[in-house]
Amino acid sequence: MRFLALCKQSLILNKRAIWITLGGSSVILFFLLYFLQASQQFSDWTNYDYGGVFAYIFFPLGILFSGLSFPAFRNKEKSMAYLMLPVSQTEIYLFEFLTRILLFMVIIPPLFWVVANLEGAVVKNFDPKLAQYSFSFGEAWLTLVGHHHFTGWTLFAMMQGWFFTLLLFFTGASHFSRMPFQKTWFSFGALVFGYTYFIVLLGKILDLQGIVGIRLFFFKTDQSAIAALAIAIAVINLCLLAISWFRLKEKEA
Repeated sequence: MRFLALCKQSLILNKRAIWITLGGSSVILFFLLYFLQASQQFSDWTNYDYGGVFAYIFFPLGILFSGLSFPAFRNKEKSMAYLMLPVSQTEIYLFEFLTRILLFMVIIPPLFWVVANLEGAVVKNFDPKLAQYSFSFGEAWLTLVGHHHFTGWTLFAMMQGWFFTLLLFFTGASHFSRMPFQKTWFSFGALVFGYTYFIVLLGKILDLQGIVGIRLFFFKTDQSAIAALAIAIAVINLCLLAISWFRLKEKEA
């Protein structure tokens, strides 16, 4: 199968870089956890702290990694060679999507869990004050849900928002040949600024400054507003997937 051959070829070409990256990241994470625990005198460290470290690492790294999609497009010669591989456009697109987004979400959580528990077990032997030396994703999730009520449409909106950030930079990488990460940031910032300016200007024209809770114009409850937001983000995500798809098709033409 051509798709599996493409995956195998990429693994052979990049296996050294992959192992160095995973190994180096594990060592850095090990010492980062140690210093953070030491800053709290070990005894104040909790499972929720582990979860916080994971969130601060997982989300920025996911954005960075998705922004590095389609690396062959950074160079004209490599781009032509990549598009001339004996695989279809669909297979190239799926390969980039799977390796840059889905594979990241599959590999990083188990890697963090292994390193966190290994670090906790090692440190526990040298400093018994570290009471919470094991990490559980389940316990961290239950604590998060209990504190912030992330259920139903709120949870769906959060997931779609996270997926949006990944797809935004994935699409930017498919569109921009030079400095895609920086240009995506700039384009998104300009879009947000323009939209915000338009809303403020519209509010002044319609004299809406004295109205509090503008969502009441359209929605009766907070949940209905969150549901509409979640659906809107999901539609935007589908649009981003379509844009990156057609951009790849345009490059191939």
